[in-house]
Amino acid sequence: MTTGVDRMTTATTGFDRRLLIMPALVLVAAALLGYAAGHRPSGAAPREQTQTASVAGVLLGAPSQWRAVSTASAIPGLSLRRAVVLSPGDASASGLLAGVLPAGQGNPLPSQFLARMRQHPTTAVVSLQEAQAYRYSGISIPGFDKSVTLFVIPYPGGNATALACYAAPAVSADLRSCQRIVATLRFAGRSQSYDLTPQPDYARSLSATISALDAQRVSLRGKIAAGATPHAIQLFAGRLAQAFAHAAASLSGLETTLATGQAQSALSGAVLKALAAYSALASAAGNRSETSFAAARTLVDQAEDGVDAALEGFALLGYQPT
Repeated sequence: MTTGVDRMTTATTGFDRRLLIMPALVLVAAALLGYAAGHRPSGAAPREQTQTASVAGVLLGAPSQWRAVSTASAIPGLSLRRAVVLSPGDASASGLLAGVLPAGQGNPLPSQFLARMRQHPTTAVVSLQEAQAYRYSGISIPGFDKSVTLFVIPYPGGNATALACYAAPAVSADLRSCQRIVATLRFAGRSQSYDLTPQPDYARSLSATISALDAQRVSLRGKIAAGATPHAIQLFAGRLAQAFAHAAASLSGLETTLATGQAQSALSGAVLKALAAYSALASAAGNRSETSFAAARTLVDQAEDGVDAALEGFALLGYQPT
């Protein structure tokens, strides 16, 4: 049984412990405050000074050391109007080349620029501060020893804006800095009201159309190669003309978007030219006209190249139709 003395001792002991704990907490708090005071920076880290640069109808937030320069290392094949160059130092080594792309092309990138590449670039749709853009990476150009990442912002009814980040291996960090600058892009006096992201339903329909066409192209083109009889050429060229006619009808039924309208128009035009070329080839083979046959062969080769180029245009929009 606990006596009164025992109860008093217990209570007193509890009281004493609380008195001991409270000074300990105060000491710990004081120690923490002292540590924080001793390790507090003497001043806040200075914020990087930035500037707003107006280039090709857009606004960019750039570090103050990135300045406009009058000369720069040209990127072979990339011809821009109203071009402006920002660089953190030697513009021949690294910088941001911005300007307006030529109008009237089915592809987002100039054909002369694509022709210089060792391989087609990797396409991605990226979100900038106020817009979406096509980003082309993995660009490799013979005779140009710098890495290039190109951003293109299309403008339906007008010229697309292009921003190319480039840097030599020794200043590769400038390439990343340049891409951060591009990410700040804002429009000057206009807005982007359309979506660049590839649409799954449209992609499936386009892929089905092109896959059916390519199956015929692969199967029948070999049968009208050199050495085929005029009768065989007439037969298989006629079938190819029918295949292109079916493709043209399918394409006309696709509901296009602002982002794909120009590419689809280019592809439809190329398909119709191929239809006409194969019809001419079949007719020339049936008439046994060597002159007409040679001319039709040339038209077929040109038309097939046009179809391939138009399909490449869709790949540059992020679609893989085949």
